[in-house]
Amino acid sequence: MADTKNARASARTAEGLGNRVKALRRRRELTLEQLSAATGLNKGYLSRIENGEKVPSISTALKLAQAMDVPTGMLFGETVDDDDIHVARSVDRSPLHEPAGSGRYALTPLSEGALASRVESYLMHPSSDFEADDRAQHAGTEAIYVVDGHVAIAFADRTVELAAGDYIQFPGHLAHHVRRTGATAIVLIVIAQS
Repeated sequence: MADTKNARASARTAEGLGNRVKALRRRRELTLEQLSAATGLNKGYLSRIENGEKVPSISTALKLAQAMDVPTGMLFGETVDDDDIHVARSVDRSPLHEPAGSGRYALTPLSEGALASRVESYLMHPSSDFEADDRAQHAGTEAIYVVDGHVAIAFADRTVELAAGDYIQFPGHLAHHVRRTGATAIVLIVIAQS
């Protein structure tokens, strides 16, 4: 029983360390080949570390930390990079106003910095109309959560009605647009790039 617990804990440690190494490498815009050259470690071995299949020795962890210019404790989850956490305070955001008579929606970006390159998030106040030239299409995956009100999301062959508390997720390449179906609506939009 103890061996099973130890094996699970070891697997979680390896997976967590691997995820942190991969995230730090990507944030520094390094390829596996570049990290391999900087550390003198085999690319395949680095890949196995990132996939949680291997736990590096202390000397290997030191090489990785030095090559990525981070404290070794960051690889083991003991410290957090200031850029890892982004807080968007409501008092720091401008109040949203729909442009008068434009029929367009208003967006407030919530994400910024390095994290925004992979995940973008917005608060949206949709207009009451579908504008013909206002169809969104993009890479990645989009998720919409209705914070308040009722909305309709139109796709090529269907329209999906959502109310407060409803959630929808779809590939961003599907042409889509959002409108409110009541007096007001607020939606949280999250776009994750692959």
